[in-house]
Amino acid sequence: MIIGNSKMAIRLDENNGSIISIKSGMTELMGVSTRSIPLFALRFRDAEGKILLASAHEAGRFEMMHKESGNEDSLELMYAEVGEMGATVHVSLRLPHGDNRSYWRLEVEHQTELTLEWIDFPGLTVENGLTGTEGRSRLLWPGNEGVLVDRLDIRDANKWIAYQEAEYPSRSIASIYPSAVPTQFMAYYNEHAGLYMGAHDDQGHVKLIDYYGLDGDIRLQFRLYPASEGPGLYRMDYDMVLAVFEGDWHDAAAIYRSWYLSESSTRPAALASRPDLPEWYADSPVVVTYPVRGTQDLDNMEPNEYFPYVRALPCLEQLADAFDSRVMALLMHWEGTAPWAPPYVWPPYGGEELLAEFANGLHAKGNLLGLYCSGIGWTEQSHLVQSYNKKEQFDEQQLASVMCSSPEGELPYSAICTGQRSGYDMCPSQPFVSETVLNETERMIAGHCDYIQYFDQNHGGNSYFCYSREHGHAPAPGRWQVEAMKHLITRMNEASEKAGRKVLFGCESAAAEPFIEGLLFNDLRFNINYTIGLPVPLYAYVYHEFINNFMGNQNPTQAIVDYEHSPENLLYRLAYSFHAGDMLTIVLKDKGEITWSWGTEWNVTAPDQESVITFVRTANAWRRGVGKAYLFSGRMEKPNELKNVAQLDIVMLNGRRLTVPSVLTSKWSAQDGDLAQLVINYATESSETDVVLPELAGAVLTVVEDASGERIRKAKVSADGLLRLTLAPLQTVMIVFPNSTSSSLPDHR
Repeated sequence: MIIGNSKMAIRLDENNGSIISIKSGMTELMGVSTRSIPLFALRFRDAEGKILLASAHEAGRFEMMHKESGNEDSLELMYAEVGEMGATVHVSLRLPHGDNRSYWRLEVEHQTELTLEWIDFPGLTVENGLTGTEGRSRLLWPGNEGVLVDRLDIRDANKWIAYQEAEYPSRSIASIYPSAVPTQFMAYYNEHAGLYMGAHDDQGHVKLIDYYGLDGDIRLQFRLYPASEGPGLYRMDYDMVLAVFEGDWHDAAAIYRSWYLSESSTRPAALASRPDLPEWYADSPVVVTYPVRGTQDLDNMEPNEYFPYVRALPCLEQLADAFDSRVMALLMHWEGTAPWAPPYVWPPYGGEELLAEFANGLHAKGNLLGLYCSGIGWTEQSHLVQSYNKKEQFDEQQLASVMCSSPEGELPYSAICTGQRSGYDMCPSQPFVSETVLNETERMIAGHCDYIQYFDQNHGGNSYFCYSREHGHAPAPGRWQVEAMKHLITRMNEASEKAGRKVLFGCESAAAEPFIEGLLFNDLRFNINYTIGLPVPLYAYVYHEFINNFMGNQNPTQAIVDYEHSPENLLYRLAYSFHAGDMLTIVLKDKGEITWSWGTEWNVTAPDQESVITFVRTANAWRRGVGKAYLFSGRMEKPNELKNVAQLDIVMLNGRRLTVPSVLTSKWSAQDGDLAQLVINYATESSETDVVLPELAGAVLTVVEDASGERIRKAKVSADGLLRLTLAPLQTVMIVFPNSTSSSLPDHR
């Protein structure tokens, strides 16, 4: 059966509804596999946690009905007597005339007492024609802010990040939305055409969004967790969208962003229209992170040279001067309980007076205080401070009742940060959890901090799975988690407002879509994608006008990148964050030296300090100067391509080489419609490149050569549409496009 229009055609197996092929226009979409996998799969659990599986291929009866109206082509698929639970499944597929997008929904009805745990839909595989295996295609995956995959074996070789079925106890970097996967689409494309697969869901339903090798093909997987308990009907209330497109990952992201901007009812207000933000947020402080005890996570926890806290003030003030910017001291190992031992953090190590003295010293110079926490876990025993043990409280208050439990009703130890602690995951639906978090938050706010990264380990802002039958939520993961976390985050922000101080909150990794409004400043983890492929700023492309994040402490880069053979890697990572519109981060070792990442041993030779400081100073000046309208509150656009760019190899510890350009670029539109493109040389030598501008051949453009806007020149695009740029070491320039008012430039331009 074929359903199609002039832009897109989909062929389904007439015997079971499996997707056989997809065409973009009249061209067969390269890479869609003819493998007949089930259009859907279902997983149920009984009261004891036993699993029952069913799929479209197990239906006792299958019917397909084609409808055509004046506006669209559609199919209705009915599957009866599915699996041993005898479920009935209806699938609807709509393809509006003249549209490159098809819309899919599913409903399940059964008359059992089982819980419907997940729905895998729509089943789709593509051929493994990735560029790293002599093919022509690339896979865009949204995890950890976005990555291009050109071969599967890179991720498969790293057990901690490789594909796994999502089970409980949860692992921290799981492919769950809204969590370490912050947005809801994937794409597979080559130079001819691309396939987009996305969930246009503005209600925050929990999903697994992932990919894996399947007998020479690649399975693209969307798995919805409906948390539907007992007999009756479950009906999807959003569309799964399969679309075709031409271009690269930006063009795929544009499909999702178009939906998000035009149809999502839950998107927050744009930054440019939010008067409730603290004034420092738009001033782009440089984040400076370091511990006050020990040197890394699994070290001894003796005080180091940055304790008492005020001992760091001279170093921080020197950095602020060197960067010509405010800095935010983002402290680790400051907790008076034990480092990374949630949920309790207060009082601070050494006492409240010592931290208050430090905060006052920072604020007196216009600088800021941030605090790392460790999410909504429960620590029974700290492995860093052996005297810290909460077993007695756990037993006396019967706190097992508020912890996340397994499908079998058991209480396993958490799989999160097991080197630092032993304990459990707390369920956010429980009043004890929210009250405990709120109490700790109020005390930190009163302690004069400006930013609290409360949800470290809660990647993206979400909680971990819980299957409890005693908590009042369905005994399976689902949207209830998201609503519970949103309620908790809202209360935290209300506590800040009540205290008369606008403190921002954040999480590890970018805040996933449902949590953006309440978590406005987050510790990014794009560097994890070096174990998968090439990071791309997918998250910034979709959401930047609503949120600014910071580069992050860059853990675990030290376990991925060969620093000795890639001395430019820190400059590259700084430039990557800058071109993505993120605020910059440095990590300190002893003697106030900047090191490669959090987790790097202090005896490792530091990167070249002068070049790092110079790049941070010049890049951050753009964020605060003529680039502010773009880099703070602007919208990322697809950039004009760079040609004739030198390439650089980032060498990994396993010997793999990641080839990256020595010049980066990103394009931005401001709220007033102005359009500009940054071209960034992060190398310590001069670079030349050509900007491809065929639409402006022969035009004269404005090139801004410094962040103050004082150095401006006119440059003519050649007849063949190339603009040649010569960049000094560590220099950024900005191309201003025609019809832009360039209101941030000095009047003498």
